[in-house]
Amino acid sequence: MNIIRIILEYKDLFDDKPKNIDYYLNGISKEKLLESAIYYCSLSTLLDPELSNLVYPFLLECDKGTKLEEHIKLKVKEFLNKKNVLPVILNVRSSLKFFELAQNFDCQDNINLSESDIRERLLKVYLLLNKLHYKGLERKENFNELLVIQSLIHSIYSDTNRHYLRIVEFFKSCLFLKFCESHIPNHMTKFLHEFGISNWQEYVLNVHQLGMLIFERSIENPIIPIIIPIEDENYSKKVFFFDKFCLSDVYHNDKDFTYIKSKPVVKNEKEGEYYVIFEQFFIEKMFKGLYFIFNDINKSFETTEYFIKPAKFRSDFGKKFSEQVLLNKIIKDSIGKKYKHLGYEELQRKGLPDYYIRDGRNIFLFECKDNLISKEVIDTEDVDIFLKELHHIFVESEQGKQKAIKQLINNIMAIRNGEFIEDIGIKPNNNIIYPIIVTHNTIFSLTGINILVNEWFFKELDEQAIDKKNIRNITIININSLILLQGLLSQNEYNLKNIIESYWGAIDKVSRKKFPTREIVISERYKVSCSFDYFVESKFSGKIKLSKEFLKYEEYFGKND
Repeated sequence: MNIIRIILEYKDLFDDKPKNIDYYLNGISKEKLLESAIYYCSLSTLLDPELSNLVYPFLLECDKGTKLEEHIKLKVKEFLNKKNVLPVILNVRSSLKFFELAQNFDCQDNINLSESDIRERLLKVYLLLNKLHYKGLERKENFNELLVIQSLIHSIYSDTNRHYLRIVEFFKSCLFLKFCESHIPNHMTKFLHEFGISNWQEYVLNVHQLGMLIFERSIENPIIPIIIPIEDENYSKKVFFFDKFCLSDVYHNDKDFTYIKSKPVVKNEKEGEYYVIFEQFFIEKMFKGLYFIFNDINKSFETTEYFIKPAKFRSDFGKKFSEQVLLNKIIKDSIGKKYKHLGYEELQRKGLPDYYIRDGRNIFLFECKDNLISKEVIDTEDVDIFLKELHHIFVESEQGKQKAIKQLINNIMAIRNGEFIEDIGIKPNNNIIYPIIVTHNTIFSLTGINILVNEWFFKELDEQAIDKKNIRNITIININSLILLQGLLSQNEYNLKNIIESYWGAIDKVSRKKFPTREIVISERYKVSCSFDYFVESKFSGKIKLSKEFLKYEEYFGKND
């Protein structure tokens, strides 16, 4: 749900000065800590944001009426009397931080703690972790910057529709692995060997099928163990495969949960059970994690003829796959052939957009950005560093290189000046231009980023004294949304123009309203300043389905699979 809530800290619920985190963890077994950590990670994406019982994961039925519960209820009531925004304790970032603490902690003392004592201690640890979120919000006067930072705090790993993510990861993984099979066959051979499989389709299907178990979770039963029956005829092969995803080493000083993303599963060796730490990271192993797997394989070839220099490897993954393969194929599959299409093959001149569509006088200019934001920037507590990185990605790099916004403006000027020779049907002074940035990283779909980038876009237009007439807002669209909409965008009712106009119309309607307090302004704008991707998922949740465009991917698995 697209809603801001204040994350409670220790001082919001307790009056005493807190001890350090190790003090509260001491006396709790590592097994209990890991079990609790996975429980919190799972519940962080299951609980309804409107749930009134803030301490549900920490206090059980037997704690009702206790002194602790009465104290917390009183403190929450006091908090609500002071603030206009609803509070929350459980959140994804703190849950993942808690897991890192748990896997890193070894109990030193044998303290006889009751279950109630343990739950109270874990609550206090969690509240202390909540304090570690981004600082500097109070300095921000720009509402759009505030929206972005609030979203980074609340939504970076919690607003993902995991059903849709699983679908798009499946399709992207098919295209990527087919690409690798053709372009880097020796890397592919080692990949298959490392996972004990005979073909890449087996990898995709295994991860896809294991991911199905994630959706059996519920609030009452949030942890679903994965058990491979020992009588299974492929038991050894499946264990070998799934062990590749298991976190085995204790790690330190992680940034942006890199190790959990790399190994998102823990294994109970004694019981032979597997537990997914955080479901989104496991689903993303199907495609997003493949780049890092193949990058490691490439490093292992460093002394051989098969080694690809790091810069070229990144370029091949970005330029050749993200733009020339993924972007071009998905747009062609998604948007009707009745329009004028210019893709990679037609747009060879330097400085041209990555894709171009014209529908009469409506022109859609696409810039593809597969940028990664460094884990240090995501994990920083300095909000200005994150905002500066966004500006470097969308406007101009630190070295002065023009990025998406300026690249799009250059092409808008070329069209207006009659210099866009690739489409001889353009009427320079009689067109409506829709600038679009297609991203491959879901972090750019956080609430507020599109609004902020649009602000920068029009500032650049003003600075260059460009007539803004018939230049529409810049729209950031994740490639995932284009995949999900493959069966709709070719229809007149749901064409890209109509959906973009509908998206910005909804935002504009609320942006013009006046609200009594700054807190309510931020909260209300947050609700409507969602990304295009969130808007699409909400608006078309009942219409997204496995259409004929999706079924094309069956060719990779054979008719009988």
